[in-house]
Amino acid sequence: MAACATLIHMGQVRVLVLVAVLSALVACSGAVHPDSARAGPQPVCGWRDSPPTTYEHVVWIVLENHSYEDLIGPRGSTTAATSPYLNQLAAGCGSATNSWSVTHPSLPNYLAQLTGGTGGVRTDCTPAQCPQQGRTLLDQVDRNGGTWRVLAESMPTPCDRSDSAGYVARHNVATYFASLSAACHRWDLPMGGATSGRLVDLVHAGGLPTFLLVVPNQCHSTHDCAIGVGDRWLSRVVPLITSGPDYRAGRTALFVTWDEGSGGYRGERCATTRSRSCHVATIVVTPSTPAGTRAPPRYFSYDVTATTERVLGIPTLLGHAADPATTSMRGAFRF
Repeated sequence: MAACATLIHMGQVRVLVLVAVLSALVACSGAVHPDSARAGPQPVCGWRDSPPTTYEHVVWIVLENHSYEDLIGPRGSTTAATSPYLNQLAAGCGSATNSWSVTHPSLPNYLAQLTGGTGGVRTDCTPAQCPQQGRTLLDQVDRNGGTWRVLAESMPTPCDRSDSAGYVARHNVATYFASLSAACHRWDLPMGGATSGRLVDLVHAGGLPTFLLVVPNQCHSTHDCAIGVGDRWLSRVVPLITSGPDYRAGRTALFVTWDEGSGGYRGERCATTRSRSCHVATIVVTPSTPAGTRAPPRYFSYDVTATTERVLGIPTLLGHAADPATTSMRGAFRF
């Protein structure tokens, strides 16, 4: 403290000395708030001591058609070497080791995530072939006073309902709801890439919406390209989000998950099977989730939906997200 007092009572000083005084005062002022930045590189998860009651932002990144066993493996395994970033993220944050899709093929799983039900869909039909009605998570966010965005990589125009190179509408289910039409054209937008475009601009500006769904293109989702290609894409997109001001403020939760595993058959009931085709990877990334958390409870897509609704303070749960068997993921991942 004597050194601090000496600095405080210094007389006329030059600018460089004044900077040194201010630095010394900060050093003498006591402990830094536990939720603020610490010396050295700050970890992605586990740097906040306690979670907020509600979150300001939830981000989903949904990839394609690979089972948990294809993606997550012990250190030194071929699986871990194939997707090194995903395994690093699981080790540094939280992994739901018993996470399951709802069915096959893709579209009913995307509907389940966003609406709490499959809408009676059993195929990958187009928006024109099987238009949907009813409420979505996007409607809920809007009615709760929040904002939402869907950012779809390689989508040529807003709310595009037609497939094109690298983009398919069935992975962007907001396009299936006539009730969302006006909002869809305004808020369901081309993403850009991992280094420039709307996603990068939103993150850097601290402008994440209340709910954000990131839809990778057909290559980066690992649908058409190798797992390693999608892993490298994740290694750019996830750090982009977690290094941004919204995440560093401590009120953003990120889920990285898959729509379904590899294999299986149309209409398979994943709730009643142990088939690896239904077993998917789900990684939970929050400031308060302890690094290396491995949660063994059996979770389904509806649990991710319900957890998102709860952390955003949405009072009513959608469809099967409201089932008594639906489990909140907050306790297991401490967020």
